[in-house]
Amino acid sequence: MLPAIADALKIMLECVTPIARAELVSLSGALGRILAADVAALRDLPPYDNSAMDGYAVKLTDAGKAVKVAGAIFAGDEPNAEVSEGSAVKIMTGAMIPNGAEAVVMVEDTRILEGGLARLPEKIAADQHIRFAGEEIKEGAALFAKGDRITPAVGALLASQGITETRVFAPLKAAIISSGNEIVEAGVAAKAHQIYNTNAAALSLALKEAGFEPRYFGISPDDPARLAEILSRAFAECDAVLTTGGVSVGEADFTIKAFEAIGAEIFFHGLNFKPGKPTMAGAVLGKPFFALPGNPLSGAANLYLLVLPALAKLQGGKMFYPNFVLARLASDLAVKGDRQNAILGRFKSGEWSAARGGKYGSGMMTPLCEADSFAVFCGAKTYERGSIVKVLPIPCDLSDNEADFVNK
Repeated sequence: MLPAIADALKIMLECVTPIARAELVSLSGALGRILAADVAALRDLPPYDNSAMDGYAVKLTDAGKAVKVAGAIFAGDEPNAEVSEGSAVKIMTGAMIPNGAEAVVMVEDTRILEGGLARLPEKIAADQHIRFAGEEIKEGAALFAKGDRITPAVGALLASQGITETRVFAPLKAAIISSGNEIVEAGVAAKAHQIYNTNAAALSLALKEAGFEPRYFGISPDDPARLAEILSRAFAECDAVLTTGGVSVGEADFTIKAFEAIGAEIFFHGLNFKPGKPTMAGAVLGKPFFALPGNPLSGAANLYLLVLPALAKLQGGKMFYPNFVLARLASDLAVKGDRQNAILGRFKSGEWSAARGGKYGSGMMTPLCEADSFAVFCGAKTYERGSIVKVLPIPCDLSDNEADFVNK
């Protein structure tokens, strides 16, 4: 029995071993990279007691009194004044709390008097508007774990520790090989019986978008021996291999023979999934490969639900499960067939609409351009308008939580 798409992903995730190559990169160039080691705090955050407001550093016993303003402290200043009874120090947000201060009173809660005096409010709570050293993070505490992805927020927290470089996994190298006598490269004058190589461009851009390093190995003719040569070179130079075309069960489909010739271990060939039933996946010397159908929509559905999640684990990341959002169907949707079915659509204001009512061919390209998401349905069923469905954005968000993304 052919595996469903979620079962196929589980098979690949169980067989993928994260790469071990790591490198030290500058923080400014680390966006989207995966941490190759745990990171601990090098100092308290905040590193010193500081004011959360513009105001006055005061004593609690001076509540309701007029006090002398004895200087001012700005962020970045080293305090040279001390707060004693009957006095206050003007202080700005982020400035270090001076010795003797027990609270900070906001500017708007005070009244400025003549003679350099300030009238304080009647009620002042101990420690109010003071951010204490280490209240957010203590020195030595865990900041991030191996496998975490560096986002702008992660980068900012690393920078708060004075970190300028971080150890990350080296970019995963993914080979792309197109196959088919009918395929020619863009820029070449295509004859009437030829089509341009759109799949390689789509895969390359999608891999770059996901943070991987695509390596293009060109177009192979429908010749098993020639394709086997290209595959051998791709596996020698890259961490994973993606091919497009030549995986259907037919006389002219040479990809299967080429993989068999180089000793590939086949995990599955065929999916209980539409579009993309002919998809094949496995490994060569422990390196995964994905042989995708040549039809653009077939390749795209498997790319987002199978290939990119598996490569995310191979890269060393912790998030590799497709993550869905819930939406209401904007109109009735009739799903046909007994296979799982991925249908493109658009998500807007909490509602999801199937692209062209779900009626388009797997060889078409324009539905992908019109869509920003898709939903996977299980078997023949009519879903009524207003039904809640699980929707997967394009590109898919990935999570560390395995969840069933199929609508049943």
